[in-house]
Amino acid sequence: MFAILASFTVASVPLEQVVQRVDGSVVTVRVAEKRTSESAGGKSVSITTGTGSGVMVHPDGWIVTAAHVVDDADLIEVEFTDAPTSVAQIVTLSRTEDLALLKAETPPKKPVVAALGDSELLKPGMRLFAIGAPLGLTHTVTSGVVSALRTDTRKGPHPSRLLQTDVPINQGNSGGPLFNENGEVVGIASFIASRSGGSVGLNFAIPSSTVRARLFESPLPWIGVSVRFVSKEFAEVMNWPIDAGLLVEKVKAGGVAAKAGLHGGMIEAELGGTHVILGGDLVLKVNGLPTSDSKAIGKSLAALQPGDAITYEVLCAGSTKTIEVPLPKLPKVPTLTASKVARAP
Repeated sequence: MFAILASFTVASVPLEQVVQRVDGSVVTVRVAEKRTSESAGGKSVSITTGTGSGVMVHPDGWIVTAAHVVDDADLIEVEFTDAPTSVAQIVTLSRTEDLALLKAETPPKKPVVAALGDSELLKPGMRLFAIGAPLGLTHTVTSGVVSALRTDTRKGPHPSRLLQTDVPINQGNSGGPLFNENGEVVGIASFIASRSGGSVGLNFAIPSSTVRARLFESPLPWIGVSVRFVSKEFAEVMNWPIDAGLLVEKVKAGGVAAKAGLHGGMIEAELGGTHVILGGDLVLKVNGLPTSDSKAIGKSLAALQPGDAITYEVLCAGSTKTIEVPLPKLPKVPTLTASKVARAP
């Protein structure tokens, strides 16, 4: 048995009861990453760990989180409220939209499943609440309102649509759900705007409409690559002769991208307060399209079928080369039911 989802009248249900109903659907995501770096003394290996959040949207262990929580991870574990911790694998991931879909190897026998709501119905002033693990404090509830719904038209791979909220979000909340008063997931916590590093009321999430479209309606198999967008200004600092590019920071060992010949970096650096890994391939074009045109690239990738290849034009050691990465078969992603409200078993 899994949680039965049913609608109810919000006005007659206190918010604390809604929180109680959906809390079991929220998971804590713990990751571990092995880093190899080079220095004058040779190579060194270190293990770093991190914590984020996620939400289970299907009883078979399908979990939505933020891409930046898991895309560099060598090991992913998800902690449930009333079930043993399970190892999880990335099924599909989009750094552009900062979304990832995980599959827990051992889902709970009695899972609580959250419903994916319709973010298109949101309006400024509507109440929201988040559940996550800020600074490792699991199942912390914070609340606020919809501040704005924004569209980002800048070039480059980044979320095009954003849900802005004053719901407090801090490190550890990333990837966790934002719920409306019905207990429906309407956003996935992504990032904050802050000079102090803590929440100042300018917090941003990926709308549930993007979650549904990217992870469930048009999913793409993950090829095991972590990239960072390189702007013209960044390239000038690095003395790279490009207008824009995608810096390959990490390639998963044994993955299809690694087998095809894409290389990640090994030199860790801080540039403008941002941690980067240098030394990897620099992607100039994807399927013949410039990396600055993320929308066109997205459409091109969405049209591919398993067995087709993604063609990368990369700059490596001062010369360009073409690398073709075959698209692996994608596990069958479930079709989510219509939006309803999660209830505990």
